[in-house]
Amino acid sequence: MFITIDEACEILHFKKSYVYRLAHERAIPFYKPRNGRILFDRTELETLIKAGRVSTQQELSEKAEAILNRKAV
Repeated sequence: MFITIDEACEILHFKKSYVYRLAHERAIPFYKPRNGRILFDRTELETLIKAGRVSTQQELSEKAEAILNRKAV
């Protein structure tokens, strides 16, 4: 589903000028149909947000322990 820049700002919690800048720098995906307005795909923005997930300290510790146990074998 395509959304406007105002809706994208609400999802991303960014100012409109910053979203325009991200689009200009090609840092976020957008669509520009013939009427000149830019549109965003809600799913692509949500995927972009999820890609920036930061692991918890416990998750990092578990990964480190798994790597060390794998090398010990």
